[in-house]
Amino acid sequence: MEVKCRRLEGKVAVMTASTQGIGLAIAERLGLEGAAAVISSRKQKNVDDAVKGLKAKGITAVGAVCHVSDAQQRKSLIDTAVKNFGHIDILVSNAAANPTVDGILEMKEAVLDKLWDINVKASILFLQDAAPTYALAGEMGPNTRFNCIAPGFVPTRFASFLTENETIRKELTDRTALKRLGSVEDMAAGCRIPGF
Repeated sequence: MEVKCRRLEGKVAVMTASTQGIGLAIAERLGLEGAAAVISSRKQKNVDDAVKGLKAKGITAVGAVCHVSDAQQRKSLIDTAVKNFGHIDILVSNAAANPTVDGILEMKEAVLDKLWDINVKASILFLQDAAPTYALAGEMGPNTRFNCIAPGFVPTRFASFLTENETIRKELTDRTALKRLGSVEDMAAGCRIPGF
């Protein structure tokens, strides 16, 4: 990924689920644009490997273990950013669960609970965890911007059970307007930070 713009120089971006796939592509994109990347994963090895890979590309990066449903690990991720860089400018809540391919009318309540807990509630809690930090609290208000990317099916390890099956992949591709699945780079490019 070649990025020439350095519009995020001096900014600090904290991201959940960012050691592979879409999250890692976003971390790389923001890092190449100048932001310090604070990445996370549920596994320390994944964090270590991703930090090493980002640093090899000239990106300032640190990481922490964070399962978004664990309050202490969310706090630790925020603390890692503040301890290393003194402030937070950008939050990317990338963690998600996709426990079923059932239509919404067929989903069991336990599946809906998991989708709510990981895909919605954890994002709100992540923002709440970050808001008390001095730098972010001072920035919030009329200048705070929110952006949402809904990627659909992107060929990543997370969606591999769908995208690696040629029949299913063709069905998914045929349903898209562009007749192709998105890439992690498409998602990273879509992660525009208004105002920076």
